[in-house]
Amino acid sequence: MNDPEPIWRLLHAVVASGDSAWPPLAAELEPHLLLMAKNQPIGRLKDREDSPREIVTRVLVRLHKRDFEAVRRLCSIEPRPELRAWLRVIVKRSAIDYMRESPEYERGNAKREDRWISLATLSSRAIAPAEDTMKAKREQVIAFVRDAVERATAEVKERGTDDAIAHLALLWKIDRTHVRRLVARGEQYIQVLTLVLGGHSYPETATQLGITRREAELTIRYIEDLLEARGFAKPAP
Repeated sequence: MNDPEPIWRLLHAVVASGDSAWPPLAAELEPHLLLMAKNQPIGRLKDREDSPREIVTRVLVRLHKRDFEAVRRLCSIEPRPELRAWLRVIVKRSAIDYMRESPEYERGNAKREDRWISLATLSSRAIAPAEDTMKAKREQVIAFVRDAVERATAEVKERGTDDAIAHLALLWKIDRTHVRRLVARGEQYIQVLTLVLGGHSYPETATQLGITRREAELTIRYIEDLLEARGFAKPAP
């Protein structure tokens, strides 16, 4: 965008004429928005080929909605702002909205930061360096959880539920809550984990297993807690 004047003229044309002037503006903006969208920090969504265009679509929707309210407001500002900087703000906001709508993104709160919920890399914040490494880690975590479930099931049969929970908590040096969940949800742990690491979203996983999306999300959270408690998966700094 070496010369913003042509775009400014198109922006003012939209203010004057509305929808009839919109197609030329959208066509002129699209390549500039696409370059900005490709540089947005959107986590794992950055690896998707269609992510930049999804962001651009959201930007154009923002500019068009409510009878071009954003465009009208922009054109009324005096002195005129730097157009590239103004567009970057709109692109950034649209990218954030796009990221937050992903079923694997969980917004933070006062106690923890925003994070991606996935065990594909054994961490909510780390990205595996290579596909073969990711595949190996997926296999490792599924095997680890499967072994834990089998051990818990065997201990319950031998000792009874309460004694088994106490025994495994002491043996594994973890809080009893983790063992209690494992005993109660062991089969669900394996089913949800297998589907999620196989590429299914939380809604898809919930539908296949006949549970709610919230149950699927909580199951992954509990598995992460168990892995971290046993020193298997530690969040990246």
